Amino acid sequence: MTDGVYTVKIKDIVKETKNIKTFRLDLDLPALPGQYIMLWVPGYDEKPLSISYPGRDMGVTVLRKGATTARLHDMKRGDILGVRGPFGRAFKITGERLIAVGGGVGMAPIAPLAEKAIEMGREITVIIGAVTKSELLFVDRLERAGAEIIITTDDGTCGMKCFTTHALEKELEKGRYDECFTCGPEIMMYKVLEIAKRHGLPTQVSMERYFKCGIGICGACVMDDGGLRVCKEGPNFRDVEIEKFKDFGKYTRDASGKKVYW
Repeated sequence: MTDGVYTVKIKDIVKETKNIKTFRLDLDLPALPGQYIMLWVPGYDEKPLSISYPGRDMGVTVLRKGATTARLHDMKRGDILGVRGPFGRAFKITGERLIAVGGGVGMAPIAPLAEKAIEMGREITVIIGAVTKSELLFVDRLERAGAEIIITTDDGTCGMKCFTTHALEKELEKGRYDECFTCGPEIMMYKVLEIAKRHGLPTQVSMERYFKCGIGICGACVMDDGGLRVCKEGPNFRDVEIEKFKDFGKYTRDASGKKVYW
């Protein structure tokens, strides 16, 4: 899909949770589930963000984390942002019965994936996890779309009191699925991959790494040993690719290239 460069206005802002907001932009950007944009916040920095609402009034769903996302969270309707994209390899749907696991803001690419799967006539079960009920993301959206939903919270305030990975294990013991998708904290995804492998279930993982260029030039996001760039060959990797990465589930790298262990 051809990428472009755009100057856009914030059209709407939705406060999803205490620290997560969705920004709908004055931009029609066709994209596939799992692709991302590079979003420039004037005076601050440019960040890679999964597209949570592709197409008209394209949207990104953002966790307030560092200085750039804090500035974005303080912005108002009508403020100006820069957009490059869409970039990256999207999720690829091949099976008929799918299961997806999303943790926290990792639901951003999982929600459009589920909507696309249903549009294609596939069955999909989505496990949505968060620390507590108030931090759950896109539950109503996916209920409206027609997905089967399993909710987990660490504190038991909604759904099952357990981690998403525990719910996945139970679900795979009950029924057969053709493929699995996941996005969220890397430790969670590492465990999802282990469980899915035991059940012989092909899995796609949406990876997060430090980005600089977003177009495959700088090499900042290369996975150790695998030699694949998250910005270009990713962000969505197949399980057979991830098995070659010695850093997955163990450490990431900061802006200087220093290892930061999970």
